[in-house]
Amino acid sequence: MKNRRLNLLPFLLMALFVFPAPQLIANAQEASTKPQANPQTESKEEKELRKREEKLNKKEEERKRMEEKVRASQAKTYQTLSDFAEELYASDSAFREFVDFSYIRVQASHASEAYAINTSQRRRSLMTENAGEVLNLHRALYDNPRIQEYVNRLGQQIVPEDSEKLYSFKVVTHPIPYAYTLSTGTILVSTGMISVLENEAQLAYVLAHEVAHVYKDHWRIKVMMPLAESEYNRRQQIKRAFWGALLGIPAAGIGQAIGGDTGARAGFDAGQLISSFYAQNIALDWNTVQENEADDFALKAIMGRSFDIREVPRLYTTMAQVAQRDNRTQLGFLGARSRIRERTEYAQKLIDGALKAQYQEALQANRIKGIGPEFNLIVAELKRDNGIEAFYNDMFQLAKMNLQQSVMLRSDDPLATYYYGRVLKQVGRTKEELDLANQLLLKSISLDLRHEIPDVQLHRALMLMDSKDPGNQVEAVAAFKSYITDYGRKRATNISSEELVPPNLDVIYGYMRLLGEKTWTAPTVRDLIKTTSPESVVPVSQTPAAVPRIEPASQTLSPSGTRKPRKP
Repeated sequence: MKNRRLNLLPFLLMALFVFPAPQLIANAQEASTKPQANPQTESKEEKELRKREEKLNKKEEERKRMEEKVRASQAKTYQTLSDFAEELYASDSAFREFVDFSYIRVQASHASEAYAINTSQRRRSLMTENAGEVLNLHRALYDNPRIQEYVNRLGQQIVPEDSEKLYSFKVVTHPIPYAYTLSTGTILVSTGMISVLENEAQLAYVLAHEVAHVYKDHWRIKVMMPLAESEYNRRQQIKRAFWGALLGIPAAGIGQAIGGDTGARAGFDAGQLISSFYAQNIALDWNTVQENEADDFALKAIMGRSFDIREVPRLYTTMAQVAQRDNRTQLGFLGARSRIRERTEYAQKLIDGALKAQYQEALQANRIKGIGPEFNLIVAELKRDNGIEAFYNDMFQLAKMNLQQSVMLRSDDPLATYYYGRVLKQVGRTKEELDLANQLLLKSISLDLRHEIPDVQLHRALMLMDSKDPGNQVEAVAAFKSYITDYGRKRATNISSEELVPPNLDVIYGYMRLLGEKTWTAPTVRDLIKTTSPESVVPVSQTPAAVPRIEPASQTLSPSGTRKPRKP
């Protein structure tokens, strides 16, 4: 009897490692709490439907459990190697010198990239394939100082108070939604990213996610980890051999003594199992782990600033819908579309769990903010400009969405109206869509008081020709003449004053339009010479009027307030 009990020892050791007690308990609890159906009250069809639903639910729960397990395992492995790398950095001078040298090279590269972005020519003229249209396309930084200031100020609010690093938040022009971070502390977010966001809380989350990469030194870790990983795995191989020799051979001897060949094999297997458990190679996707860490940091950071964290799952839902229409939109911040569900569920788990009490407390205190309508009013021009960029990149779904939103927000914007008409005319299939496109193009003529869009006259002339009404021939010829004249005048003005007016003149015109000035145009060279004569200089007050700062458009949410449901 005693020998039999000893013979079971190796198998018990294996069971402890192969079958963790918490998982067995969880499975037992799940089985005990599962609702029991009453077969007597079910028809055959209902029973089959119930079984099918139970099977799907079980499969879904298993998927969630496995994803959560993988996420926890990856985080633990990441922390293990990160701690090992830091210890190696502190103790090994050769490793430390190589890491420092490699990281300095990364920082130098990022500094050069930042310099190129900050000093590159902001505008260039792009001739379309028809050689009949001139469009000023943004390069590098987005030429809208109001948007730049707004995003930077919002980002600075999210920076942790204990961070010794300095941060800068900038907007670059690109239709693909993306955001990324340089090791210099510069956080870049594209117009495409901002254009798909619905409110300030969502923008705060995107910025906080990127802050995490700087705050947690992810660039330095990316340099250090591959070097530390190879050293860690080398040591683990030695460790595995050691444990195999230490535990496997004695266990086999004990097993031989108490149970013959079977006991010896079982004892040796137990030793191998234990040695492999304590000595495994690292194999991990560092980008995924760092993105998970940044998601976790971002949620907690914006909650700490009382932004509405319930907007985070909605952000992922919106981006998933955009990515479904155009795969190119998942090339940036979104990443692989296969991870959207995982990231959404993790965010929802934190909102319903660890952050629930903090959110409810802030809600009751009327501190929740970031969902007001001011956000869309501020970024209306950005949506327009990104819609134009998307249009010329053949990203028609994004262009249509951006320009439609811009027209709804700023109905007097001639450029948004014109390009929304262009998009509908390009992709429209029904008579209703084409009629709306023509109406928008005609409306943009009445809105273009500065004659900044010569092409509206060209489209008007073509519409008159298509009507096949002989009475419209004279008007069509006049529209062609207006197009040629306006086009030549604009080109001549651009050439003569290319170095004399701000490169973001259209943005300044947009500001002036908001302030009620819709007709004033930049002076010509001759006008500038006249205005610079001594007798024409107007004295400027030495004490300018106070100008209010542009603060992020946050709006608190009352616990008793109700929100209109979003349209699907």
